[in-house]
Amino acid sequence: MSAGSVQIIVPSNWNALVPTELPKLECEATSVRAALDWLTADYPQFGVRLFSHGRLASWVNIYLGEDDIRSLGGLDTPIESSATLTVIQAVAGG
Repeated sequence: MSAGSVQIIVPSNWNALVPTELPKLECEATSVRAALDWLTADYPQFGVRLFSHGRLASWVNIYLGEDDIRSLGGLDTPIESSATLTVIQAVAGG
């Protein structure tokens, strides 16, 4: 399978983790896992927020287009063409 172009959108409160000169987070990846591997390799501070005990943190939702990856193939969901991954951090309130 050839890699697809992936744009990664992170929560606005995580923008401080990305250099200001970087307009978009983009990579080539064949799966959600590969895109997140790229993200956490280039920006290790994201790994702490995305993963807990080696698994996707329960307080983080990731959407491929409009679909939650947990309802697809999880981290192994394939990316076949231009795609957008949106990271949404759960917010607790009371």
